[in-house]
Amino acid sequence: MGADAEIFVFDYVRYRDEVVPALVDLLRTGEPVPWLGEVFRSATPMGEYGYDVVWPRLAARLRERPTDLARYCTWLGRDLRYVGGRRVDRAAGEQLACPSLTCPERVRCRFHQDADRHAVEALTALHEALVAVRCLGPAQFLGRTITPDFYLPALERHSVPASDPLRHLLAALATRGAVLGYQFGVTEGIHGWLTVAETVELAARLDRLDLPRYEPTFAAMADRSKRAARSASEWHDLSLSFVRTVAAIAVRADQAVLWGNDVCPDVWRKWLGGSASDDGSRLGTVP
Repeated sequence: MGADAEIFVFDYVRYRDEVVPALVDLLRTGEPVPWLGEVFRSATPMGEYGYDVVWPRLAARLRERPTDLARYCTWLGRDLRYVGGRRVDRAAGEQLACPSLTCPERVRCRFHQDADRHAVEALTALHEALVAVRCLGPAQFLGRTITPDFYLPALERHSVPASDPLRHLLAALATRGAVLGYQFGVTEGIHGWLTVAETVELAARLDRLDLPRYEPTFAAMADRSKRAARSASEWHDLSLSFVRTVAAIAVRADQAVLWGNDVCPDVWRKWLGGSASDDGSRLGTVP
């Protein structure tokens, strides 16, 4: 068992402008916006626990106890990133819950430590589904059941200072999805993402390191992946070079990057009947 870690070209603007408002409105009103309602209706029937049942049931429960994240939440950022300071032990299957004793929404918020965790599981699945089919482009495999912390030994070998922004960017790819992103497994789910500007910086800082060089294309990365690494350090460097290359490809298309483990856009498209995707995606321009 395990999960494939991948770095995706990510349409951050579309995520921020379409997916985030739809989820925030769903939590605030319990009513899906029209395109999200179509996603609910066209999800593949899979019995009592299929998303065609789970997500409308979730919306009904949210109508009974709505939450205004945009007005009150200081635990999640405006793009639903986790902004708390504590890291999560993914290996132990830990899930975060907001500990606030003062937030006026705590008795209604599904993310509070006293709330219904089944609702959070349904929300994280919905978040991943919408991101996967509306915002993700091509991806490159990085390793099995790894997180961005996998590169810490490489950063040490390349003498990257503890204060270097590169470390913070990789940490963002590891933790921004700690609330809406991590799935209820060991490493599955969306680990984190960057903005477009942060992706520019990530590509530039990784380009300064002595990492493997090749043509900056997905075809070249696929070719390099076929050559077995002779040591752990060689694989660390090659995998980190893939992060650099995907970031560079994303920058050329004015896109960002996202780290996901077993986030499978093709599977989600099959389960959602293609309803969550449309011709407005800018990801078709990615080489």
